[in-house]
Amino acid sequence: MLNELAVGILYYLPAFIANGGATFVRKGKPIDFGKFFIDSNRILGDGKTLEGTLVGTTFGIFFSIGEVRIFGLYWIAIGAGVSMFALLGDIAGAFIKRRLKIERGGRAPILDQLDFVLGATVFLLLSRVNLTIYQIGLVCVLALILHVLTNRVAYRLKIKSVPW
Repeated sequence: MLNELAVGILYYLPAFIANGGATFVRKGKPIDFGKFFIDSNRILGDGKTLEGTLVGTTFGIFFSIGEVRIFGLYWIAIGAGVSMFALLGDIAGAFIKRRLKIERGGRAPILDQLDFVLGATVFLLLSRVNLTIYQIGLVCVLALILHVLTNRVAYRLKIKSVPW
């Protein structure tokens, strides 16, 4: 069981790396190009950029290269997909937050912590990676805990303007 849970964490590590890596880009071209949705709110906002998405995905891919020894050469493609889908999940989360009229940096408990995990999970399942409900559950709990801890650190380092 412990081995199964450890493997589950390894499946998701490219997603965690991609999600964190995207935050290294402070300014960039917004994915929504500054456009507004039919509800008169921005589609995504300035926080989701082309450059951030590219950097985050690249970080996740490079990390997955390190996992080749464990899973095999095909894992680079899986890691790339996991990274991209994690960031797509994060982008979907931003879309939902804008529809709920939550501004950039505003809180959306659970959504803020798990949107990228959901995206990664979709890709892993589509790729027929043998995931268990225990692995998914553990990763969700880890994401909730790590989100709080890493955001507090980023706030203290003045990387983020809010501690959540």
